[in-house]
Amino acid sequence: MAGCNGSSYELEAAKKKIAELEAENQNLKAHAAGSTQKPAAGSDAKAGEDNSGKQWDYTASEDKMSGGTTYFASVKSTNTVNFDSPYRGEQHATLDLRIDPKYGKDMIFSIERGQLLCRSYQACSVLVRFDNGKPTKYSANGPSDHSSKTLFISNYDQFLNSMKKAKIVRISPEVYQNGNPVFEFDVSGFSQDKFRPKS
Repeated sequence: MAGCNGSSYELEAAKKKIAELEAENQNLKAHAAGSTQKPAAGSDAKAGEDNSGKQWDYTASEDKMSGGTTYFASVKSTNTVNFDSPYRGEQHATLDLRIDPKYGKDMIFSIERGQLLCRSYQACSVLVRFDNGKPTKYSANGPSDHSSKTLFISNYDQFLNSMKKAKIVRISPEVYQNGNPVFEFDVSGFSQDKFRPKS
């Protein structure tokens, strides 16, 4: 009986200790959640706001012949992809928005090395996904200079409207002997006014 009573006492003590540890764990979780949801007012919160959209690069260049201005907004992919030889090595992709007085509005996707299977003046397609939405097939075309590293995505206005509502855009082109890699772009904080300032 003594042995049995001793075991019961140890079991009750263990249960009590477990309950205490669980209560302490819940308190720590609640404290951590409160710190995350309600950051102290100050430089940290302000720094987060100031960094919104900093990944975008906006440029403008004047056409010396026509006198018109070409506007660019560029963002690099947040991830890298490593292709097989001879294009081995990590690389980013770039997504460019362009408004040109001669060529109009373009959505341009490019890689650093490799061969996009989208020939000049021949239609191809790429899969595009905005945030957690369904992947959408966009038609695209290769450039007139026959570059294999660039393609022009069609439906500029549709793409731009969807992009403005999204934080992440994923683009999956077909690459020669490298399948359909997915490049992710942080498109949050895009500024139409910085892209093309009102005159």
